[in-house]
Amino acid sequence: MNKTLYKYYFGISLTLALIFPASRAAGEFSHTIKFGTMAPSQSAWTELPLQLLIPLVHDMYGEQIRLSVYYGGTMGDDNDIIRKIRLGQLHGCCCTNQGTIKAVPELSVLTLPLLFHSYAEVDHVLGRLRPKIETLFDKRGYYLLFIVDTGFLHFFCEENPETLEAIRKQRVFSWFGEIQLETFTQLGIHPIPVSITELPSSISSGITNAGVGPTSWLLATQMYSYVNYVLDPPFFYGPSTGFIEKKQVDEIRTLLEKRPDEFQRLQRLFTEFTENLQAESYLDSLGIKDEKFREAGKEVIGWLTQQKLTRPEDAHTILIGVFRRAEKAWISTIRGFEQECFEGFYRRGMKKVPLREEDRAQFQKAAEAVWEKFSGSLYPEWLLKNILAILAEYRQSSSE
Repeated sequence: MNKTLYKYYFGISLTLALIFPASRAAGEFSHTIKFGTMAPSQSAWTELPLQLLIPLVHDMYGEQIRLSVYYGGTMGDDNDIIRKIRLGQLHGCCCTNQGTIKAVPELSVLTLPLLFHSYAEVDHVLGRLRPKIETLFDKRGYYLLFIVDTGFLHFFCEENPETLEAIRKQRVFSWFGEIQLETFTQLGIHPIPVSITELPSSISSGITNAGVGPTSWLLATQMYSYVNYVLDPPFFYGPSTGFIEKKQVDEIRTLLEKRPDEFQRLQRLFTEFTENLQAESYLDSLGIKDEKFREAGKEVIGWLTQQKLTRPEDAHTILIGVFRRAEKAWISTIRGFEQECFEGFYRRGMKKVPLREEDRAQFQKAAEAVWEKFSGSLYPEWLLKNILAILAEYRQSSSE
C-alpha cells in the first residue's frame, strides 16, 4: 500500500487520547464536552475536526467551552461509548453506523441491503430527511452535530464470488447485527458469528474467508492481505454521526443563565474573535495547507462571522453550525480515502467481480424481504416508505 493510505492509520495500534484540560480561576465559567470515538487521531474521519473545527470552537469561545476527544477506541467501542454517555462519563460520540443505530435505532433503515445505489442517492435522501433525522436524535435525548459516512459495506472474499452458489460456499463471517444476518439468511448464506474484535484473527487463521465491511476497516485491520475479490455492487451503506447529549448542553445553558456576568464575558470573547476573524490568516495560523480543508474553513468562517451570540442557547447552536457547515468537505475527504483504498487494493491484485444478471433478481428479492421483515420493528414503516418514495423520484428524474 502507498504512504498516502498509511498516513490515515499511522498509530492505529496505539491507544490515543487527545485531552484538553481546562484550568480556570476559581468561580470562572468553563465547560468541557467529552467525546469518545473509535477513529484514530490521524484518519479521514478526524483530520478536518482535529485541524480546523475543534481549534475554531475553542478560539471562538475563548476556551471557555472546549471539546475533549478520546480517540482510537480509548473509551471502548461504540456500544461502550453510548453506555458511558448514559452514565455521565462522556457527553457525546463520533460514531460509526453501529453507534449511530445504538443511539437512534430508527436509523437502521439507512443500513438496509441494496437500498442505495450510489453516494449521490445517499446525499439526496439524507438532505431531504435531515429535519426528520434531527427530530429522531432529539427524541432520544441528543443534539445531532453531523452526518458523514462510515461508507458502503462491500462483500470481500478469498475465493471468486462469481455466482450466488459460489458465495454460499464461502466461510462468511457475520458481525453487523440483525439486518446483515437476515440478509445472509434470505440469500441462503450460513454465516459464522464472529465478534468485531475477532474478525482479523478469524480471517488470518482461515476460520472465515469472506464477509462484509467498509474499505477503511479492511485497511486498518490489514485484512486486505487475506482477500482477493470484492463483489460489485456493495451490500449495505453505513452512516457515521456525531452527537451531544442534550442534558449536557442544557447544563451549559443553565449555568450561563444563572451567571449573566459569565455569559456577557462569553459574548465579548465571541464578538471580539469573530469581528477580527480573517479566513486566510486564521487558516495560515492553524497550519492548514490542504486546499479542500481551506475551502471548508473559508465557508465555515464566512458563516461564523455572520452569527450573533445573543442568548445562552446560541452557544450550542453556533457550535453545531460550525460542524454542519464543514460536512460537505468532510464527506469528500472520507470518500476520497475510500477510493484510495480501492486503488491500493487493486494494485495489490484484488479483483472486482460484478454480480451476474441472473443473480441480481435473487439479491433484490432477498433485500426487499429484509426491508419488509424489519419495517415497523427496527424502524417505522413510514420512514422506509418515505425513503423509497424519495429514491424513486430521484431515479426517475436522473434517467430523464
